[in-house]
Amino acid sequence: MAYVRISVADLWTYRVAETGGTEREPLSRLAEGQNSGHVHGTLTIEIAGRTVPHLGFFGPDDVCMNTWVVELCLAANALGEGSGEHTFDEGEQGQPAFTFQRIGEDVSFSINESVLGGGPADPEWQDVRFPYGAFRTAVVAFLDDLREQLRRHAPDGWEPWWPHKARLSPA
Repeated sequence: MAYVRISVADLWTYRVAETGGTEREPLSRLAEGQNSGHVHGTLTIEIAGRTVPHLGFFGPDDVCMNTWVVELCLAANALGEGSGEHTFDEGEQGQPAFTFQRIGEDVSFSINESVLGGGPADPEWQDVRFPYGAFRTAVVAFLDDLREQLRRHAPDGWEPWWPHKARLSPA
């Protein structure tokens, strides 16, 4: 049976530099006013030993947690109803859409062409199946781990940062 793991590592925030670009800042600076209020890092979603690609617009270590923490909760909640579906189409140039669909006790996961951003589908990631229970367990573990890392590295900034839409409905 396919398993699911979701993990996060190397979290950071950023600030707008005087040159107009952005500069990475340690997560401990999250609460400081000149910083973006965004948390980025490496998000790894692993399904049956395969790592899901295309999660970060600027690479695997630049995934926006502000977005993904909410999208994973929305997906788990939609699928928890027994026959739900959730598509995350960020609309960034070149990013694909990620579709989670409940089929019986399983989830079908696909990386599809983006309607908003023009990103292509990934033929190696079509209708990848795994149990819904494994997905929900992985989302819960991810949320717990992310909160713990934020508490440890940004004790004053993590709670105001936490997205209000990042809530799981009861199992």
